Amino acid sequence: MKKNILLLSASMFVNMGIGLIMPITTLYIHKDLGKSLVTSSYVLMAFSILMVIGNLLGAQLFDRWNPKLTSYLGELFILPSLLLLTFFPIWPLYVLLLVSYGFGLGVLNSSINGYIAYKQKGDRNLFTNAYWLANLGMGVSTFLSGMFFSLSIKLVFLGAFLLFLLTLFIIAGFIPNIHIEHRNQQVKKRVTNRKTGSSLFNLITLCLILIIVWIGYEQWNSNISVYMLSKNNSVQQYSILFTISTIEIVALQPVLNRFFKNTFTNEKYRMLLGVLLFGISYLSIVGAEAYWRFVLGITLLSIGDMLALTTTPALLNRFATDYNRASIQSIGGTAASLGRAVGPLVGGAMITVTNFAMTFILMFVLHFLATVVGFFLRGPHEEMH
Repeated sequence: MKKNILLLSASMFVNMGIGLIMPITTLYIHKDLGKSLVTSSYVLMAFSILMVIGNLLGAQLFDRWNPKLTSYLGELFILPSLLLLTFFPIWPLYVLLLVSYGFGLGVLNSSINGYIAYKQKGDRNLFTNAYWLANLGMGVSTFLSGMFFSLSIKLVFLGAFLLFLLTLFIIAGFIPNIHIEHRNQQVKKRVTNRKTGSSLFNLITLCLILIIVWIGYEQWNSNISVYMLSKNNSVQQYSILFTISTIEIVALQPVLNRFFKNTFTNEKYRMLLGVLLFGISYLSIVGAEAYWRFVLGITLLSIGDMLALTTTPALLNRFATDYNRASIQSIGGTAASLGRAVGPLVGGAMITVTNFAMTFILMFVLHFLATVVGFFLRGPHEEMH
């Protein structure tokens, strides 16, 4: 971890920047700018779409152009957007600047993930450490977000601007560029096709698992709040669940790391155990009324999070080559974004057609089926000639 601490710090600062802005976005658009919740959802959807586009484009540029310049390109969109938002958080300029920030964020994220994917070859715990620091940073920044917002929205954007400026300083001064050999395109194509072409089932399976996991995860961020309030729990009790989750992840992640070796088989079963715990977390709150049941549910979710979501990037990286590591990571990121985007809609539709209890049972069934399919994952072919 020590030898890659600056890269991990850059990843953490990016997540802190996200954590400052996203929790108050809907609140600011609805309460301060006076727009409807429907309008807010459209703005967030546009932000998500531009971020996905930036993520896919950034991955291609990282693999086929220049890793460091790709990072600079992302910052070129992020920093001016946040600086202008600091001084002019007004409608409709707010929307244009927010989606510009989202596009740049996607490009920068893919670049940072690409660097981590390359460095992970020499440090098998790098994805796990990046995840741990990201959660630590996210917990701190979401706490600060509310404090800053209560004083002025401009402080939120200024804080995010300074974090991304610090990230730029780290990338420019302390993270060396990665020189990818592009001259022998035929060799590159043959190597890539041999490793990823024969692993298409594995990539599709991992992406499907990510989509299902995030569809379920978004229930905790949306529909479960309504369910808890209907069971006479307060908004404060609901928000405390995520504080509990952050504390559990930060405290338990280093401990869990000691129980799993960095082999494909161990990573596979670690991920599948995490996915199964995700499913059990929904089963644990069927018919729940007492608050401790929801604490149990979020704890199972947190452990599943630590097991599954730290492992999928490492598994994806096993099916990549030095010519497409960022692109493979972007595929996983796009699958996760798709799950996040449709999660509230899927959950809402299931609740409307059935009820909360049946929806949570169906979520468990989906995760169980994903676990069964995941058993058929096979390690990549190592022989490449």
